Amino acid sequence: MLKIINNMFNKQKLYENINNAVIEERLALFARNIEKNYDMIKKWGGLKSIVDRLKNKNVIVIGAGPSLSKSYNFLKKVSQRDDFVLISTDMALRPLVKKSVIPHFVVSCETKAALFFDGIDSSNMCLLSFACISPSNLRKWKGSIAFYNWMLEGEYNMLWDKSGRDLGFLATGSIVTTQAVSLALGCEIKSLLLCGNDLAFGWNFYAQGTVAGLSYEHTTDRLNIKTSKEAEIARRNSHYKIVRKNKFYFTNNQMLAAKTWLEDLFKNCLLSVFDCSEPGCSEASVKHIDFDDYLKIVKL
Repeated sequence: MLKIINNMFNKQKLYENINNAVIEERLALFARNIEKNYDMIKKWGGLKSIVDRLKNKNVIVIGAGPSLSKSYNFLKKVSQRDDFVLISTDMALRPLVKKSVIPHFVVSCETKAALFFDGIDSSNMCLLSFACISPSNLRKWKGSIAFYNWMLEGEYNMLWDKSGRDLGFLATGSIVTTQAVSLALGCEIKSLLLCGNDLAFGWNFYAQGTVAGLSYEHTTDRLNIKTSKEAEIARRNSHYKIVRKNKFYFTNNQMLAAKTWLEDLFKNCLLSVFDCSEPGCSEASVKHIDFDDYLKIVKL
């Protein structure tokens, strides 16, 4: 069982702070991005075409947490089956491809230029793209695209009027993983497995080979080694200290908001949700499981 050791939090206040920060810092950027993405949005359209591709499938939502490293063989195996659909977060894509795991979908809501898709053959994948995604990132994508809006109103209404409300709306939940989950649960899927969605960390913040990891590898030298960089990133994000099964982890405001949002969602979900992440969501809301047992449960 997961419990917060320090800094008890008000859940609603946490959500409000996350949303208000996005509105204040990014609303103008969102509007500029939609304007630049408009032709691509009209060319590809929204989520309507995706629903049937997920229906009655076993869906795996793949995050970029450190526990992803134990999942590559399993993911490569099931990616070749017709009854599985793999949805990768943008940060997880690079290490997956390096391990010859080709996801069916990649979800991204990054509104600033990033290296997620640089040098990657995405021609056989579909990008699930937030309408306000960075145009620079969008230009690097070679495969098909399905756009979506965020399920937020108020100041955002003018954005959705511009992008088109027919694209469809996904709940944000504060991180890209939660948007993938929001989509999957709306498509009458057979099962849902969370993989690499640790939502907390020990000494390293991301799986090896991610864009974030590569960025600090390039800045290391003899006096500023990689392990020190990783430790510094982890330290800066250690807003809360948590424990599960006598192991200690840390998390930040954004991941804690996402974890809490997912747990509330799963507790009221008729579908059984499985999790092989570490530590992942609370055992009160998901069934923690290894890969072999998961395959037995879904009768494959």
